Amino acid sequence: MLVPVRLKEGDTIGLVAPASSANTLRKDVWEIGAKRLASKGFHIKVGKHVLGQHGHSSGTVRERAEDLNRMFNDDEVNLVMSVLGGFNSHQLLEHIDFEAIASSRKAFIGFSDITALNNAIWSQAGLMNFSGPSFVTFCQPDLPYYTERCFDRMIVEGAASLDITPSERWAEDKWHSMIDLGPRQWMSNPGWDIINKGKAEGTIVGGNLSTLMLLASTKYWPDMSGTILFIEEDEDESPATIDRYMTQLRHMGAFDVINGLVIGRMPSNVGFTAGDSLRMVVEEATSGYDLPILTGVDFAHTDPLLTLPIGGKAAMNADRPSLRFVGPFVT
Repeated sequence: MLVPVRLKEGDTIGLVAPASSANTLRKDVWEIGAKRLASKGFHIKVGKHVLGQHGHSSGTVRERAEDLNRMFNDDEVNLVMSVLGGFNSHQLLEHIDFEAIASSRKAFIGFSDITALNNAIWSQAGLMNFSGPSFVTFCQPDLPYYTERCFDRMIVEGAASLDITPSERWAEDKWHSMIDLGPRQWMSNPGWDIINKGKAEGTIVGGNLSTLMLLASTKYWPDMSGTILFIEEDEDESPATIDRYMTQLRHMGAFDVINGLVIGRMPSNVGFTAGDSLRMVVEEATSGYDLPILTGVDFAHTDPLLTLPIGGKAAMNADRPSLRFVGPFVT
């Protein structure tokens, strides 16, 4: 395993848009993110096609791949960060220079559709990278301390390990349209749910479930043996489609080889109900397996947002419950 280099004050973050264009962000929203990263002591360098438009993407497949490769080869750039997610970052995979990524030892971070890149970088370059805040995350007018602190502890401070606890509150409001509309709608967090008890240790893989499944049966699929699989979904999915993906994991033999399963908080408009619940879907898909399973953890399309080290180590206890990420995360 290759461990990325720590992000230091004065370093430059290279921004890329491997999926959707960042031209959807309002100027005032963008400025919040730029100022926040500047206040943390970082410079930003924007990729050539970040604000471009080609159909539903920021550029052609080759243009988006060139932006990504260029940032990993740019000596001025110390960390590569996705501006946002969207659709179809997996189109870039056959055009990515994974050898250059491995040689660079640069940290890479993003989430949602960026899950395809997170796991492919781990499987092809052997470089630990991060499923976590994108640039748009830092654009929030009320950025959760929980989100920022996890990012800092892992990537900037280089903590030896992180004990993860549930956030005190969470939100799923459309903050990007609320800049001038008053305070955000925060709710009390009831904590994590235990679907199956037990303890496990393993390598962290996963992220957005529907995006991860785009890698199935390709060389980019991460080795699931001895892992703790982290999965989450957004409001574009439903109980039926999540059930479909979970069944696919079962048929692929993933539950035969993983050590544990951690599921992020599902947005309420995914549509789970008492009669069609997440617990029902998960218990059916994992029937016959004795895996520790936690749900409702703070990594998903809600706030706050943990930083997950893809290729790093985790220890979970679904009896108490507890969760720990074990470093080193950066060098």
